[in-house]
Amino acid sequence: MHRLSSSLRLASALRPASVAASSTFALRFAAVSLAPKPVSVSAFARCFSVSRAAFSHGQTDRDLAHKLDSEVSFELENNAASGIPDFLKSFNDQGLFKIEDKLGEKEVTLVRNFGNEKISVIFSTDAIADKSEFDEGESEQDEVFSVNATILIEKRTSTSDSGAIELNTTVQDNAFFIDSVRFNPSSSLMADQSAEADWQRNGRYGGPVFQDLDEGLQDHFHEFLKERGFDEALAEFIPQYIDFKEQNEYVEWLKRVSAWISK
Repeated sequence: MHRLSSSLRLASALRPASVAASSTFALRFAAVSLAPKPVSVSAFARCFSVSRAAFSHGQTDRDLAHKLDSEVSFELENNAASGIPDFLKSFNDQGLFKIEDKLGEKEVTLVRNFGNEKISVIFSTDAIADKSEFDEGESEQDEVFSVNATILIEKRTSTSDSGAIELNTTVQDNAFFIDSVRFNPSSSLMADQSAEADWQRNGRYGGPVFQDLDEGLQDHFHEFLKERGFDEALAEFIPQYIDFKEQNEYVEWLKRVSAWISK
């Protein structure tokens, strides 16, 4: 019994030491396993460089550029034969208004002189977005759209600025409908397109509601415009030219996007 008790006591004395040793080893092993491994800066840079190079051209870029070029070819083939449309030839032959139109910009300006007046008519391709369809009978359909056109008439003498009027009009059904008439004693301010000038214009009285004016006065304003060339022919020309410009802008857009994709 004494010998057995001694053996048991010896085992009890040795057990805590072995357990402590194994626990310490486990903690050291876990610490080593969880410690982050150092990453070389050069290896990271190489990986980043490869990733950037891989994305310089996407897998679909070539197909997209090819499709854009195909669209350009299709549009040119279907419109090249017609050349300058007859309506534009007729308008230019009249020599009444000069067309100011820059490719890549949505606004178009028609300009002419009338006595001591400079007349500008400003409209844009935004009217295309407002196209609406209506039914004519049961089987026929046609597309019509109204155009917002701003008419600026400036009066200048050799010595002074005599002011200007701005008429906001709607072009529809081959006619000009006046929405408002605004007067400003400075024609320079009316023609200035800066934000400061726009703020100053908005601070001035914009004129009465045109439809509230005496009907005879309304008629005189329409005759005033007609004498300056705002007739049925011009009202018909403006929507036609917007369609013509929209087509040219579309083809140019296809070309520019294709060139950008291919770079």
